[in-house]
Amino acid sequence: MKKHEMQYRKDVAFINREKDLAFLKGCLNERPESILFIHGPKSSGKTTLLYKFLEQTQEHQKLAVKFLDLRETFTNVYEDFLKSFFRVETRGEKKESLTSNINIGFFKIDASVEKKILEKRADPFKVMKAELLDLTRDGIKPVLIIDELQALDKIYLNDDKERQLITALFNFFVAMTKQAHLAHIIIASSDGYFLNTVYNDSKLKKCSRFYKVDYLTKEDVMDWLLNLEKYSKIKDYTLTSGDADKIWETVGGSMWEIQEILARLFDHPLDEVLTAYKKEMRGIIAHYTEFDKNKLQVLEVVNKKEIVSGTDFETLPIEGPELKELLRDMVKNNILYFDPTLALYYPQGKSYQWGIRLYFEQ
Repeated sequence: MKKHEMQYRKDVAFINREKDLAFLKGCLNERPESILFIHGPKSSGKTTLLYKFLEQTQEHQKLAVKFLDLRETFTNVYEDFLKSFFRVETRGEKKESLTSNINIGFFKIDASVEKKILEKRADPFKVMKAELLDLTRDGIKPVLIIDELQALDKIYLNDDKERQLITALFNFFVAMTKQAHLAHIIIASSDGYFLNTVYNDSKLKKCSRFYKVDYLTKEDVMDWLLNLEKYSKIKDYTLTSGDADKIWETVGGSMWEIQEILARLFDHPLDEVLTAYKKEMRGIIAHYTEFDKNKLQVLEVVNKKEIVSGTDFETLPIEGPELKELLRDMVKNNILYFDPTLALYYPQGKSYQWGIRLYFEQ
C-alpha cells in the first residue's frame, strides 16, 4: 500500500465504456469545428466518463483542459459567472502543469485584468480567446468542458434583460469551434429540455454534435456484479448470477444506484434491500405528485407505455401550455428523462419505473 493511501471496503467502479471513450478520443483527434453536447439520463455516468477520458487522453497528448462543473458553483447573477470562469492568479502562486492536471480554475487572469472586466473595460470573451490563441501557438490543444451548463440559464449580461448570458456563450463557442477552430468544447447535461432548445436552434443546428451516454448494458452490469472484488474492491461478500439479475431488474444499468445497493448489502440481505429501495422510489413519486391530478394523468400514460412521445399526451384534458410546463417540471425534477434527439420521454431508469408502477398499484 502506498503511503497515505486511503483504504475502503468499497471503491467507486468504472465499467467498460470503451465505445464512448473511443468516440471522445476520435473527436479530440479532429480539428475543432462543432460544439459537442453529451446528454443522457441522470446517473448514467456522463461526468465519470469525461474524467476517465481526460485521464487516458492526457497521457498521450499535450492538452490544456479546463473543466467546470456548475453543480459545484453558485451561479445566480452575471458576477457569479465571472467568478466561475475566471480565477485570479496571485503573485508567487505555483504554476500547474497543463498536461498533468485538469485545470478546475478555468481561465486564469491577474488582478488588473479582473478589475477591467468587473468595470466593463475589458470583454471577458476576448480575454478567453486570447488565452486559447496563446495555447494553440504553443502547440497545446485547449479543451473546454462544462458540466450542467443549464445552470447559467436566465442569467443576463450586466443585468441587460435583452441579452442572455447563455446566448452570448453559445455565440462564443461557435466562434471558437466552427469559425476559428481554436478549442474543443464539450457540454454535458442531463436536462433534455434545455438541450432540446439547443437542438432545435437554427443557429446552432449545423455547428453542434449530440452524443448520448446511456445506462450500462445488462452484460456490463452482470460482469461487474459477479466480479465485485475486481471492480469495486469488495471482499466482504459475493453475489450469485441470480442476485445480480435481481439488482438489474430493480435499478437497471444506473451506476450510482448500483453502487448504492452494494453499499447497503454490507448490513442487510439483498431481498430486503431491494424491497426497501422500490418502496423509496414509490415514496419519491408520491411526494412529487401530492395528489396533483394533472401530474397523475401524465404519469399514468408513462406507466402504461414507459417510453412515450408528445403525441401520447394529446388525449389528456390538459391545456397545451400547461402540459408543456408540467413535462418540463418532470424533466427538471428528474422524474422523467427527455431525449432531445428522439423527442421521447421515459422514466429516469428502472427504479423510477418501479416507483411509478407501485404508486398506481397501491
